[in-house]
Amino acid sequence: MEFNLFEYLRGKGEEGFTQVKPLEIEKGILLYQPPQRVTPIYEIVKGAIRIGSYSLQGEEICYDILKPGDFFGNLQYLNGQFFEFAKTLTPVILRAYDQPYFKKITTQIPEVSEWFSYKLVSRWCRAEERLFAVRSLNAQEKVQRILKQFQEQIEDGTGKNHSLVNLLTLQDMADLTGMTRQTVSKVIKEELFRAGQKRSKIRT
Repeated sequence: MEFNLFEYLRGKGEEGFTQVKPLEIEKGILLYQPPQRVTPIYEIVKGAIRIGSYSLQGEEICYDILKPGDFFGNLQYLNGQFFEFAKTLTPVILRAYDQPYFKKITTQIPEVSEWFSYKLVSRWCRAEERLFAVRSLNAQEKVQRILKQFQEQIEDGTGKNHSLVNLLTLQDMADLTGMTRQTVSKVIKEELFRAGQKRSKIRT
């Protein structure tokens, strides 16, 4: 669904549009983390963001890697059930929407409401597909799926291009596949070995 919220609001001269603030943030910065529960709603213009939570031991657990066009933050619909962090994986350019204003436009403007419903369902579907993969695929298939899913090229806040897969750590891949970091590392090494064997056969 092609829809640019920022351009739509600017074109309509929507009241409250001044409550959208541009941000430029360096790599490795936490935008929010527990126990913070009040956040703006962020839109990624350029760059990538890791979102996740923390284990009982305080270790980061990755939920998703977000790219340009994605939105994130706390809409405050779940009675305080928000235990999320958001960290920049690259230099980023963001738009920060005042949360009450964002909720207002996504519920009161039909075009925006339809677009936002589409975004939510798309994220929900992506989460369901990952859960299905965790429960149904073998280790090799899980890693291959993640590698394929994150091949997309993005531009960061400084104009540098990245392949999303190169921004993933082994622990990110482990979290997204429901495996251990050691298992992911083993599978990737086996994949590289097989690819090397195939190239050798082609050369001979």
